[in-house]
Amino acid sequence: MTLGIIEGGKREREYSEFRIRMAYVIPKPTRTDEPLPYLPQDIVLPKTNETIVLDYYKDSDSEDLYAIFKDAVDEGQTYPQETMDEDHFEKYYLSHDVFVARNPADQKVVGSFYVKPNFPGRSSHICNAGFLVNKSFRNKGIGEVLFRKYLPIARDLGYEGSFFNLVYATNTASVKLCRKLGFTEIGAVPKAGKMKELGYVDALQFYYDLTTLKETM
Repeated sequence: MTLGIIEGGKREREYSEFRIRMAYVIPKPTRTDEPLPYLPQDIVLPKTNETIVLDYYKDSDSEDLYAIFKDAVDEGQTYPQETMDEDHFEKYYLSHDVFVARNPADQKVVGSFYVKPNFPGRSSHICNAGFLVNKSFRNKGIGEVLFRKYLPIARDLGYEGSFFNLVYATNTASVKLCRKLGFTEIGAVPKAGKMKELGYVDALQFYYDLTTLKETM
């Protein structure tokens, strides 16, 4: 979990209290100053022929994105958090680079992912990502599309590797995608999550060397 710096009075104290519970403290947000030239980008979903638009997150997306994240947390199958209010969601999910897929008909968010360092300092060239798909748009291939776009975007942001350190074994869609797209499975954490209705499940860990990636956007 990574956080952005919040300055001033009570908010700064709250941030300090929140971050001391983390294993790592990632420095001030490092969103790239240079926008990626290929965004926004129209994408046709191969399963349905529908078009979505991949772009940078905007403040107007906040309500949609938090609702999607809350649904995922309430389902209790993909993210480790049991609850998270909107303020902490912003610190967690929106702290660095965030990309969203919108329905061009109404500009509603149908999916998203963040990209941020998985570790601080001399290991900050290795990134992590967190994906979300709106429940109403599942089973349309959006997850795979976002997963595929994430890799070149992460590389183009300057990262050299991608590390997913907590992919629950019961999250079969993500596990299949990691294996399908050529991630190296490097380990497992026994009983890493206590899932709703399932009890303890293991988590798998996947790594991708972004310096070997040939795909472009």
